[in-house]
Amino acid sequence: MKNELNELKDKIASFKNIEKIPSEKLKNMKENTTVVFMAGGLSSRFTEVSTTQKSAFQLPNGETMIEMALKMYVNNGFKKFAVLVSYQAEEIIKILGNGEKYNVSIKYSHDPKGSPVGKGGAIRNAVENNTISKDDFAIIQNTDDVILDLPDFPETVLSNFSYALDHNFEAMVVVVSETPYEFSGMKIVDNKVIEIDMYPKVPIPAHVGVSVISPKLYSHFSELFDYEQKTDFEKVLFPILTKENKLFAMEIPEESWIAVNNQKSYNNLVKRLGLNKKNKIDLI
Repeated sequence: MKNELNELKDKIASFKNIEKIPSEKLKNMKENTTVVFMAGGLSSRFTEVSTTQKSAFQLPNGETMIEMALKMYVNNGFKKFAVLVSYQAEEIIKILGNGEKYNVSIKYSHDPKGSPVGKGGAIRNAVENNTISKDDFAIIQNTDDVILDLPDFPETVLSNFSYALDHNFEAMVVVVSETPYEFSGMKIVDNKVIEIDMYPKVPIPAHVGVSVISPKLYSHFSELFDYEQKTDFEKVLFPILTKENKLFAMEIPEESWIAVNNQKSYNNLVKRLGLNKKNKIDLI
């Protein structure tokens, strides 16, 4: 079965090895990039975890996943951040502040009308109220998608996106090329089980909750999203860009991504980080 899955993997996904761009170009891209954290839907994503944790997004060492993500970008020289909030907005603002302690700028965009409008509406609102500059690239990351063991991940993202822009793409998704199947996998011929593989890796690329968009796309948000319904921009915008051959993909190792959306994945994150009350993630 592994051979068949490997053949399927080769048919479904292939990736180029993109070189890191020169430091001066990288610096310029950072200066013209806003890192956007989607932090408006924590209540629904963390229902299971929050039953045992003081805060729905807090780790045993007292830090939060959004702080982890912020430090990763700060350590890579990014200066402009936008946090799109709704649920527990005051708590998130209290944790991060205005960015002064990190020597960066952090702006906040509250969902209009005081209720969640989905990621599409939240980004539209943030562009319209200038929390996200209309001239900036945007790296958009879900706060419950944790990137591990890739300290230069943000710079790699920009290098790949620079390549994408040079080849007429307008957006990029970060993916893993395969994910573990949650159950036992079986190969069956004429009702006879001939092979069993425990939790085989399914070779279908999966989005890891990190996207990059160019300023050219901001007009699409006002056209495609309103404030009357919750809609994820990935479900609406990405199929359109795919048809136009405008969506690029960058691969990271499967083990470098944890989608923390239940108690099991939360426990896995804590284990991977080896966290305790004295073990905090430092700024470089």
